[in-house]
Amino acid sequence: MRKFIGSILVVAATLGAGSQAAVAAPVVTVGSAYSFYLQGSESDEAFAGVATFDDEAAMAVRGDSFLTVSESESDLGNGRSLISIQIRSTGDLFPVLGEIAILGIGLFDYPLELMSVVNLYEARISFLDSNNKLLIETDNLADGVYQNYPWDGFFPATDDAFGTEQIGGLGVLGINFDFFVSTEPTAVPEPAGVLLVGLGFMAMLTTRRRRLH
Repeated sequence: MRKFIGSILVVAATLGAGSQAAVAAPVVTVGSAYSFYLQGSESDEAFAGVATFDDEAAMAVRGDSFLTVSESESDLGNGRSLISIQIRSTGDLFPVLGEIAILGIGLFDYPLELMSVVNLYEARISFLDSNNKLLIETDNLADGVYQNYPWDGFFPATDDAFGTEQIGGLGVLGINFDFFVSTEPTAVPEPAGVLLVGLGFMAMLTTRRRRLH
């Protein structure tokens, strides 16, 4: 697992995301905006969207594919919650064999807006096929987030992203971001462990290679 962000070309579309399950004490502010980022290291098609955390389903266009984005929150009890962001596509998200999937939440200063102070003790990315069958799940990535105790809502930071190797060519049509948070101090995690309106096209020439999981 590499954490980096390469040359980014952001494609504009119209989007607004949805929350599917409410909890007694929500963690993310309903109606707040957050960003998500997708890119294949070889196929490129870099894509950044700003979605609204509410009960509206979201759709956007990425290349020749349509994306659907939704969110859910689950109360796990004992001050713990699961925040999940689900992205589904009508086409292969990473079509080039063996390419790296580059992903992030909160880029360009649009993190998840948290209503209270929480710790991010576990974070995983799941890659799914057309039948929502699990293909690959990452290890716990919480320790790769720049600020997780307490969590600032970025994954991993406003100007960085995670990269998962050997994802290309698997037929990935779905991605889940699962964030486990707690209002109480938790044990250190096991080691590995719509769109911006008017954004148009923009390029970022920043490469940051950090740790390999």
